[in-house]
Amino acid sequence: MRFVLIILLTLFNTSSWASKLMIKSQPEGAEIFILNAGRPIRLGATPFEANLTEIIKTYVKSNSFLIELKKAGHMPYRVLLAKTEDVDLELTANLELDQAISNHKEHDLLMNQLFDVQKMIRGRNFRDALLRLDDLEKKHPTLSIIPELKATSYYMNKEVENALSYYRKAFTLNPDNTDAYRMKVYLEKKLGVDSEVR
Repeated sequence: MRFVLIILLTLFNTSSWASKLMIKSQPEGAEIFILNAGRPIRLGATPFEANLTEIIKTYVKSNSFLIELKKAGHMPYRVLLAKTEDVDLELTANLELDQAISNHKEHDLLMNQLFDVQKMIRGRNFRDALLRLDDLEKKHPTLSIIPELKATSYYMNKEVENALSYYRKAFTLNPDNTDAYRMKVYLEKKLGVDSEVR
């Protein structure tokens, strides 16, 4: 598990009022823990405001202490704070999205876009399908499914030479793509060209 260790404090002199601990996060609703002798103790959730003096008296035994913010789907956020009761401490934390979840969201988005393209191809809307595939190919140049779908669009639109070119590209990107390979071989025979991958 990766932790972010960042100190982000705003200090204010507070000779005339009790010291406070204020914690905000983006997004809100992060659970706040203070680590006391290695044990996490839940203080509340963001946005949070409490009496800093009381927190220190109750939980802090050394000259510094760790505050940890946790929110589902985000990386934990830790901050090391110095033990002090003479200032207000304000912490604002931007929680990073958990990379695994971020990757899943990107994959989900790509899958949805590819399903949309397949609907366009089945509906014989080849122009829009190819435009969408051009955009996807710029973002994902190593995926063989994109040139394979381009090839399918061209083939269904009776543009056989363009179809062969993209089936070859799909097979070059992924030699395990058996559908692209079968269509490549079929079109090479149909067009009477050699089986060199281009």
